[in-house]
Amino acid sequence: MRTNPLECWTRAHFEQPIVLGGFPFARVALVSDPAAIRQVLVEDKSAYCKSPLECRVMAAHMPNGLVTVDGEHWHRLRRLLAPMFGRKMTSGFALAMTRVAAALVERLQGRPDGSVWEIKTEMSRVALDALIGCIFSDGLGDPEAIRAATTGYFATSNRVDPFDVIGLPDFVPRLTRLGVRSTAKAFNDALTAAIAERRRNLAADPDAPRDMLGAMLAAKDPQTGAQMTEAEVKDNVITFIFGGQETTSTALTWAIYLLSQSPEWRERLTEEAENAADGSGQDAALVQTRAVVEEALRLYPPIIGITRTAMRRTELAGHKIERGTMVVISPYVLHRHRLLWRDPDLFDPSRFLPGAARAIERYAYLPFGVGPRVCIGAAFALQEATLVLATLMRHFALDLAPGQSVWPVINFTLRPRDGLRVTVRRRHAQPELRAAE
Repeated sequence: MRTNPLECWTRAHFEQPIVLGGFPFARVALVSDPAAIRQVLVEDKSAYCKSPLECRVMAAHMPNGLVTVDGEHWHRLRRLLAPMFGRKMTSGFALAMTRVAAALVERLQGRPDGSVWEIKTEMSRVALDALIGCIFSDGLGDPEAIRAATTGYFATSNRVDPFDVIGLPDFVPRLTRLGVRSTAKAFNDALTAAIAERRRNLAADPDAPRDMLGAMLAAKDPQTGAQMTEAEVKDNVITFIFGGQETTSTALTWAIYLLSQSPEWRERLTEEAENAADGSGQDAALVQTRAVVEEALRLYPPIIGITRTAMRRTELAGHKIERGTMVVISPYVLHRHRLLWRDPDLFDPSRFLPGAARAIERYAYLPFGVGPRVCIGAAFALQEATLVLATLMRHFALDLAPGQSVWPVINFTLRPRDGLRVTVRRRHAQPELRAAE
């Protein structure tokens, strides 16, 4: 539990719909039955509330973020933010994503052919640069300084403080958060300046093209006409940057690892990427690439667990659930469950190809959660990961560097234990493909 909670799951968890057990301090029910998951997250939400620990940890860093707030506050923010992640606006970000992917290609080509790269670090940079470009079309200060600030912030803010576990009041200082202050100040100062500049630009030209920040500042609640407060804008920018960066970079890292183990799918994606290299920046033709991303999200889902606390005595799939029980839905267990998937441990992206994907039980696949609180940026993340992966496959052969053992560990999200070192070799693209790009 201390070194890698992922290894706490037993054979029973992957074979039974519900497993009851517990820690010395709590009763736990691990739920993998799709109907019971629907009951917890959609049909009977009032009986299963977010755990106090989860709320306390998240609220410490972004108290007005969409993933933190609840009740009417959440409904209002969701109404304001939802249009920014609609199909039209998400498609509009494709060119910004392809520019970031092109910059990645340039960096990789700038090193000797056959160099070894730590790919999780590179994917984190790609995901951050794409988010910064889509949120702030004019940039956000010095790019290197912002990268350093976000890396440092993430490294310190993803720790659970012991004082949170035992429930001490928020005014008691948390030692694990002391290191965040200087990093948070630098990022906050840059964000404050960007918001002020964007407000001036919008005042001068209300019809100017809008990135995510501009859309946030201009958005009005369709029910009340109210706009987001300064604190809400800041906390939701932080939510998108830190949540989106880690989700997308982790999905890309595991997709690259899985492809390094599958010559068949590498060949299929390379051919697809070459055929789709028309410079449009759209991912509609990349159906196999997207299927690989979704299969990577199945085998190595970024979300570690969805937890709820039973507020009253209930029943799930024939099992009595006592009041106070911690109900846990683990996407890692769910996505590899013997009752729900054929060959669950096998890398098989064909599960997600058109037609086959319709057979997947809706509540058996939750890489972005489910229900009203499903991740608002899911389509954005899938589009970005698909475009970046196709760009990589078109230009490079990526092989797992020798001498490493890849093992998943929980570190806020599901990451390779010691990173992922990949040997990068250039492919010889055809001249007409280069011109199209």
